[in-house]
Amino acid sequence: MARRVESTRGVMTRKRLADRLDLIRRGNVKRHADSSARIKLHTDRQQHQRTATMQRELDNLHESSIRGSGLDTVRINRMNVLRSLIK
Repeated sequence: MARRVESTRGVMTRKRLADRLDLIRRGNVKRHADSSARIKLHTDRQQHQRTATMQRELDNLHESSIRGSGLDTVRINRMNVLRSLIK
């Protein structure tokens, strides 16, 4: 009859447990860094798109004032708000 080999699968030494926890922590830190980078890229893209849209609107208002079509008070106020937001 063959001798049965005992499994030490369930036994964890303190060193092995510390190594395992360290590996888990490193994985969590990496996952957090990746997630933060993705979120930052997304918000930077949104901000860039918002700024470009405001710049186009300001350019259109400038063009309409140059053409002599005249700007009413609402448009002049909007131009001033856009100038302050873009700078």
